[in-house]
Amino acid sequence: MKNIKLCVIGLGYFGYHLAVSLSKAGAEVLAIDNHQDKVDEISDKVTHAVCLDSTDKRVLQSLGLEEMDAVIIAIGEGFESSIMTTAHLQEFGIKRIYNRVTSKVHERLLNLMDIHELLWPEAEAAEQLKNRLMIPGIIESFKISNDYGVFEITAPKSFVGQTILETNLRKDYNLNLVTIKRMAAKGIFGLGSNTNDNVIGVPKPDEVIKENDILVLFGRDKDIKNLLDE
Repeated sequence: MKNIKLCVIGLGYFGYHLAVSLSKAGAEVLAIDNHQDKVDEISDKVTHAVCLDSTDKRVLQSLGLEEMDAVIIAIGEGFESSIMTTAHLQEFGIKRIYNRVTSKVHERLLNLMDIHELLWPEAEAAEQLKNRLMIPGIIESFKISNDYGVFEITAPKSFVGQTILETNLRKDYNLNLVTIKRMAAKGIFGLGSNTNDNVIGVPKPDEVIKENDILVLFGRDKDIKNLLDE
């Protein structure tokens, strides 16, 4: 299987964590920033890290970014550097360019440049916070459309000890169970793995739901709210 090669330009909070997450997921990641301290901080967490000014066309071209599966421009301060970098990448023939958007003006300019893979990290974070505030009980959420999304919730107490089939999630709540994230056993001092350490894959109908299980559900906001309101 071909290794995915990705480049992240701009190592602020968003770009740094994106680059590290992609690297942990198995991608070959080239991280770029014009501040040496940021490059030094990430150098042992990605495949390659380079300190350079991405608005310098000649230097940028020397990196051979044409071999990348995608380039993500995560520059967060202003948008002049983002626009100039995008223009250079288009000239190099980069087919997949993702841009972090910092303002409506920035978005409009990128659309005029025919760039449509736009990232609004602040807006996505706001949407998740809105769901957590408006629907208490939601741990994380990811919207797929205006009505549907994927939601993580702690298993309701009424579900504990029941099999998935017995919960009647689909019939009574119009929700589909995607998977279960199970809390690993904790040690004597309360230390242990986090909930990401044990994912039940595709759960079988006879899988028994345990206390502190996290259910990953697909459905509508209103149906999730109805379940949590009970």
